[in-house]
Amino acid sequence: MKIGEHLYVYMWNDPRENNCNSIVIDGKVPILIDPGHLHRINELFQRIAEDGINPRSIKVVIVTHGHPDHFGATLAFKEPQAKIGVSLQEERYIDEVARPMYAKQGVQLPDHRVDFYLKDGELDLGKHHFEILLTPGHTPGSLSIYWPRYKALFSGDLVFMQGVGRVDLPGGNLDALKQSIKRVSEMPVELIVPGHGPAVQGSAEVKRNFEYIAKALLRS
Repeated sequence: MKIGEHLYVYMWNDPRENNCNSIVIDGKVPILIDPGHLHRINELFQRIAEDGINPRSIKVVIVTHGHPDHFGATLAFKEPQAKIGVSLQEERYIDEVARPMYAKQGVQLPDHRVDFYLKDGELDLGKHHFEILLTPGHTPGSLSIYWPRYKALFSGDLVFMQGVGRVDLPGGNLDALKQSIKRVSEMPVELIVPGHGPAVQGSAEVKRNFEYIAKALLRS
């Protein structure tokens, strides 16, 4: 669904199965943030195509963190068609923590390819300018993407509408999560598109959401 010039958001609304929200930013270098589960990628591709974008034109795939419901579908993007970026800390987490954790549960994580590492700082793709924010807590290498053009925060599983990312899985850290949330709450945000659930729209609603999170969920 198009919500602004060059900005498309695809919410996951099926309560019967977990999958993440996905974001597409079109232009000279089309970008996909969090492609979701591999077995759901064709459905996402169909929704993208219905908005007039060829999903095979995507050149950069950014993964906010290494859980399968966010990064599994990176396998659908073949090199050199698209470059895949995560944080270095998150690649280490996938290999050293997440893969053994899921193996103990009888689940084999899909193989993955990383073409470039994302770190704190500015990122220019085509004519679009972003800020990459390392926001650990849900996982050690989680990141969020801020787009100044729309004052939009693509937060992965850091914050949701009246919720925060879980920290009870291996690699989770509540203190780090609190610091990451404090960091993004101080930014001029007017739109939060989280990894799951509805968006938070409008500066007043964003402020109220952060206040609720601070008072109700992160007291200490």
